[in-house]
Amino acid sequence: MAQADIVLHWYPMSPFAQKLAWVLNYKNIDYKVVQISPVEPRPLRRPLDGGYRKTPILQIGNHVYCDTKRIIDELEKRYPQPSIYPKLKSGESTTALAKSIAVWLESMLFGAVSQQFDVALLPEKFKKDRDGFLGRKFGGGSPYLKLDLLAQLAQAEELLGDKPYVLDTPSLSLVDLSLAKNTFFLSNVCGPDFVEGKAPKLARHMQRIFAEAKMSRTEEMPKVKAEQALEIAQNQYQPFDGQEQSILTELKVGQDVVVLPLDTGKVPSTGILRSLTQDEIVIEHKTEKITALIHFPSVGFIATPAPKSNL
Repeated sequence: MAQADIVLHWYPMSPFAQKLAWVLNYKNIDYKVVQISPVEPRPLRRPLDGGYRKTPILQIGNHVYCDTKRIIDELEKRYPQPSIYPKLKSGESTTALAKSIAVWLESMLFGAVSQQFDVALLPEKFKKDRDGFLGRKFGGGSPYLKLDLLAQLAQAEELLGDKPYVLDTPSLSLVDLSLAKNTFFLSNVCGPDFVEGKAPKLARHMQRIFAEAKMSRTEEMPKVKAEQALEIAQNQYQPFDGQEQSILTELKVGQDVVVLPLDTGKVPSTGILRSLTQDEIVIEHKTEKITALIHFPSVGFIATPAPKSNL
């Protein structure tokens, strides 16, 4: 079977989307790019994501991967070299260690950076969209929240030390990508001078990862419109080729379900359950022309029975 087109749906200011682009570029994967609006509505994405609110998503034919955790796992499986889980000098795997440290980087540290936004500088439409996304007011508003950020930056600098890579591996790992993503975000929020002054080691580390992850390569990738991405999903259909199973007795394969993230962007994705394992949730979402198979990580997501229709 021919390799389906890989399509990154993103907007460049999204730090999570940037991180995913770095993985694609580091692995020398060819892909297409759809640039989407930073805010909802995104009606042309709905046939692909079933309602999923967050960015980025990665489309491979009619298979759609949501959340960078699940997307990166899929890319690592399909394109194992160069790995973002290089072994330690002892020969031990870094997979579990890297994923565990990334949880802190993507939650606590990322949240501390997010609190530094000067919301007065942002468009009202953007602020309203993010208020709904977060379920609370977007941005900080208190100068005292900077203490949390400075404390976590000091912790990150200590973790990095004078090593080129956080885990002291022979090449970059997921942890380096996650840390550099946060430094990139911080630079956009507080400015390069703030990063250089408060976290110079992180600033140097970010520039190293930028170079190795070929940050500018994304600009060289073919640009396609959202309508073309829908055509790819329609014309490059590939069925779910995994084992159809559910490890929860409460949910059955073939059942209508709702999938929600457990943190933010709690907008339901709906479809028919195809697989539920400790690694992923897969649903089938059908529209008139497209059958999308949507993959979510099991960590950080929940699948529940879809509400029964009153009709």
